[in-house]
Amino acid sequence: MRRFVRVVVIAAGLLLTLAGVAAAVLVGPDDTVSSGERELTTDTAAIATAPSVLDFVGPTLHVAAESQSGEVFVGVGHEVDVRAYLEDVVHEEVARLGLPWSPQLQPSEGGEEAAAVEPGTRDWWYAQASGPGRQEIGYALGDEPVSVVLMSADGRAPVAADVEVGLQFEGLFSTFLLVAGVGVVLLLIGVFLLRRRRRPRLVALGPEYEPETQPAQERRL
Repeated sequence: MRRFVRVVVIAAGLLLTLAGVAAAVLVGPDDTVSSGERELTTDTAAIATAPSVLDFVGPTLHVAAESQSGEVFVGVGHEVDVRAYLEDVVHEEVARLGLPWSPQLQPSEGGEEAAAVEPGTRDWWYAQASGPGRQEIGYALGDEPVSVVLMSADGRAPVAADVEVGLQFEGLFSTFLLVAGVGVVLLLIGVFLLRRRRRPRLVALGPEYEPETQPAQERRL
């Protein structure tokens, strides 16, 4: 039974060590879980996330986008403002995100093929960036429902860009290193217990026991 417990301790330590190291490498010192780049395209004027997709409180959202042609716009705004802005515009909505990074798009109603005004001219964006090349924004998610919008800078269709999304959790990298450290400690303890040899037990003799001290010849007489 004791040997079984020691083996379990070793297995738990090894599992925690591998999981902690792998997660720390995946997250990196910047505490960010990143999706990696993915091409997003639509024949409509915009791609916007549903509020439920970003239903987190605490992490910082990072979005980077690079247009495959022309200038790109990426912004984060309150769900009400975004919905009003895109109400009459044909666009696609990210209903939910699958793992790995696989956004599922669904068309939304609208009759206009382009936004009435360029997205960068609106002053209600919490964070926005537009222009040629790679554009990046960051926003700390809170209680308010928000949407991320990806468009061409001129607000016209189509939209094609390489997009990368990340969530930054403060202290996540250190937490995974701590998990790995706990695993190493358990691993060392388990190995030590498993390798430790049993010491021979000394049988306690009662006070009535007296060793024979007489010579063998006297005992035979």
